[in-house]
Amino acid sequence: METRDCPRKKGGRTGKAWEPAREKGIATEAVGHSGGGVVIVCATCGFPITRDNARMEVGGSHTHGFANPHGLYYEIGCFASAPGCSFSSDSSAEFSWFAGYRWRLAGCRGCGSHMGWLFESKTGSFAGLILSALTREEEGGEARG
Repeated sequence: METRDCPRKKGGRTGKAWEPAREKGIATEAVGHSGGGVVIVCATCGFPITRDNARMEVGGSHTHGFANPHGLYYEIGCFASAPGCSFSSDSSAEFSWFAGYRWRLAGCRGCGSHMGWLFESKTGSFAGLILSALTREEEGGEARG
């Protein structure tokens, strides 16, 4: 994962490179496969990231498009949880795309690919996941568009 893919931190420096934690933590419980429906997986390695029923709206929309200070554009979807992600320990309020929220990098627990960000405020948190980094699969493993 290249650190240039994340919003910049104070002082114009990008976030530190990091290895995904493989232990439990915020939103890192395993994605259950017993409920049927659609599982959302990492497009790189197929590791389960979240479920379709975790989709949520923030600011009146599930999807949002933003450019970071480097000019890189991301289309993200908001999810109440992303158990298949690990999150960096450092958070920042600099260049946050959501007022009142701090962000931390989110990576795939399977391969470490950049999945998006965890946005946290005093009232709650949500995962903003890069839609192009995800693939939808039916419960049985069949890919969906």
